[in-house]
Amino acid sequence: MKFKNMYLSLFVCFALLLILSSSISAEKKVLTHVVKKGDTLWSICEYYYGDPFLWPELWEMNQFITNPHWLKPGDIITLLEYGALKPTPAKKEVEVAVQEVRKPLEKPTRPKGIIVSSLTNVEAIGFFRQNAFEPWGRIFDFEAEGIMLKENDIVYVKMYKEDVRLGDTFTIYNISNPIMHPLRKEECGYIHSFKGVLEVEEAKKDYYIARIRDSFRTIYKDDLLMPYHPVSPCVLPIPYQGDLTTYILASRDNLNLHGQYSVVYIDSGFKEGVKRGNIFEAIEERESHTDLEKKEIVSLPPTILGRILVLATTENTSTGVVFWASKNFTNGVTIKPVLWQDQYRELAHLPACAIE
Repeated sequence: MKFKNMYLSLFVCFALLLILSSSISAEKKVLTHVVKKGDTLWSICEYYYGDPFLWPELWEMNQFITNPHWLKPGDIITLLEYGALKPTPAKKEVEVAVQEVRKPLEKPTRPKGIIVSSLTNVEAIGFFRQNAFEPWGRIFDFEAEGIMLKENDIVYVKMYKEDVRLGDTFTIYNISNPIMHPLRKEECGYIHSFKGVLEVEEAKKDYYIARIRDSFRTIYKDDLLMPYHPVSPCVLPIPYQGDLTTYILASRDNLNLHGQYSVVYIDSGFKEGVKRGNIFEAIEERESHTDLEKKEIVSLPPTILGRILVLATTENTSTGVVFWASKNFTNGVTIKPVLWQDQYRELAHLPACAIE
């Protein structure tokens, strides 16, 4: 009997080890996506993470991809570490869903967003990144006289990547010098400023001929190219889940003073839970003396300097527009998520739109 109990205990321990091992393996399981016809890195990021602007990070993780616009069906994409946001439904949930199909279906209502075109051009906001994005190509010469380019000008483009097709469109951009973190006083990344969009019209032996389709700001020789993706100006405000204290790193124009309609870059991104549609407040902490003789100091509610709507995120940073400001503020200012019930005060006048 004694040996029987001992063997039973060993069996239970062994079974627990197997369960624990399988649990650990499941946690370490690498999430992947099998490419279907029509998929792009842009659409994959929008599906899994709700933010298509994460495609550069996904591209870096899958270096076998030569063109993020053209993916081969059947290819396996390794997803970002923080995993998919739309897991496959459990079997029980599927069974319930099948049963409910027999019920009369109500026409679903699309969630209402707001059109932010009056705040900023969403295709010209650029982004801030810890590492400089590897360019797809660059403008090496142009047909027009002078040194500045505009819409409809013909440019000559050198491409560094393969699989470029006629009709492909590219965002024209440049990269800033390394930006110093306003608080840590160390290099923290680069501003990627969007300047326009061009379309490839003709292929030559060692270069391509393209036409500038849109111009957001002055375009010059040696400006860089990355794949273009259209950005909807329709944004759905959503609450930030949790608590976060972060800071403003820089602005689109690399200025140190920001006010209403400024595009700013935030020192937190998708990895910290920041998403397109979140709203943050720029604040200034306040203290006051209750008794000058006793030197008693108390903390007062902070002054709200401005409110920021997040328009795009990368893994570690976000891009937002200041839609309201009480006064100007600088890089390094503290920002925190707003109370959800206060979010629509300054956005109520903007046109509504249906989220696709």
